[in-house]
Amino acid sequence: MEINIDKALIKVIRTGAVVIGSKRTIDAAVNGDAKLVVLAANCPEEMKKKIKSSKVPVLNYPGTNVELGPACGKPFTIAAMAIIDAGESDILAVV
Repeated sequence: MEINIDKALIKVIRTGAVVIGSKRTIDAAVNGDAKLVVLAANCPEEMKKKIKSSKVPVLNYPGTNVELGPACGKPFTIAAMAIIDAGESDILAVV
């Protein structure tokens, strides 16, 4: 199933529950709250290792943190975000 990631991200932000920010995303992944973690292409390797060790599915966003922020409808950069509840979005179909 092919989905438009940018549209799915906007929908999950509007209708679901997400955690934005590196530290909060790591906490959500380690605690088992996250169903999916979205990482920008230029996310620091140290952060990637911490998140991948938590066994939570990871979606590697093809753009940088500067592109991921606006793709989510936010006026700031986003290096990592965790999907807690997908809401009406089909973003979990990528895993």
